[in-house]
Amino acid sequence: MPLTRSLIGALLMLSSSATAQEVWLYGGYGPQPGESGQQNQLWGIDWLPYHYTRSERQVLSIGVSYSHLTSHGTSDPRGDNALYAVSIFPQLTLIASPWHNLEPVFQVRALGPTYLSDKRLGGREQAMHFAFQAQVSAGLRFGAAHRHQVSLVYRHYSNANLDKPNDGLDVPFTLAYRVRF
Repeated sequence: MPLTRSLIGALLMLSSSATAQEVWLYGGYGPQPGESGQQNQLWGIDWLPYHYTRSERQVLSIGVSYSHLTSHGTSDPRGDNALYAVSIFPQLTLIASPWHNLEPVFQVRALGPTYLSDKRLGGREQAMHFAFQAQVSAGLRFGAAHRHQVSLVYRHYSNANLDKPNDGLDVPFTLAYRVRF
């Protein structure tokens, strides 16, 4: 995993100029679209050390992610299995006007280069270990200086049709907690 170490090293250098860092903890579960009976489970941690504030309502961030995915109830004769995913990603955060002491946010991640430890998850298959992470989330920030956030997340991994098969791996219902320090 020399590539992963290089990416983390680059982010550590970027983090020295960052104004605030974020750590995300998350877990999720849900049906795999297009795969009858397969349920995918996910847990992981994300670290976002770099943020560029474009305006008071738009922030672009760069982060790294480690996720552990498992499948259950698959139609695959090999049975249930697991993999991990390591990603680097850009994230766009759109911030709505505060509502009472809460700050609604919408976040999008796209084209986050990802290493998958296995090319199969249940009945789903990727042609290669390289994929992209995509994610959409909606949440609420709260607490002093809105340091905390709770979000509902949909996460997807696929190779963007760079090679076949490209079944895609999804976890449609994830709960995430973020703290900024």
